[in-house]
Amino acid sequence: MQKVKLFVLLFITFLGSTSFNFDKKKNDLWQSWADIQTLMKQQPRPILIDMYADWCMYCKQMDRTTYKNDSVYTFLKEHFYCLKFNAESKNEFDWNNKKFPFDNKNKLHEFFEYVAKGNFILPTTVIITPDNQPYTAAGMLYVKDMELMLKYYSTEYPHTSFQDFSKQYKTSWK
Repeated sequence: MQKVKLFVLLFITFLGSTSFNFDKKKNDLWQSWADIQTLMKQQPRPILIDMYADWCMYCKQMDRTTYKNDSVYTFLKEHFYCLKFNAESKNEFDWNNKKFPFDNKNKLHEFFEYVAKGNFILPTTVIITPDNQPYTAAGMLYVKDMELMLKYYSTEYPHTSFQDFSKQYKTSWK
C-alpha cells in the first residue's frame, strides 16, 4: 500500500512539473524591448507586438489559445521577435527615433494610440516590418487569422499585397 501511495504521489508530481514546464516554455516567446533592439541589429526580423490591458478578457483568451498553439508559437520563435505591450503602461517607449509617453487625458499609452490610429480596440496585434512600418490587426485573432498574418509578413511582404496574398492562401494550422 505504501508503494502505491508513493507511486501516485510521484506520478502527480511528474504531471504537475510537466505542465509547468510546458507553460514556461510557451512564456519564453516574449522578449524585452531592449533585447529586441539588440537582436534587430544582428538579425533583422519582423516584430510582433501584442497590445493588451490587464482587464481585457479577449487579450487573456488570446494568451490561452492563439499564443499557446504549437504552430503559432514555433513560427513566431523562428521568424519574429515578440513583445507584450500594456496599452495602459505609464513607462515611456522609444521607437523609430521618437519617444512615446503615457497619455494622461485618454489614459492610454501614446504608442498604442499611434499604431492603433484611433481604433482603440484590445487586443491589437502589431507587426513592425524590418523597414519600421507598423501594421495592425484590432481584436481577437484566432489561429487561422494569426497564421495568415505571420506567413504574409515573414515571407511575402512587401512583394505581394496583403489582399492578394489572403485571397490565394489556404490556412493549415489548427
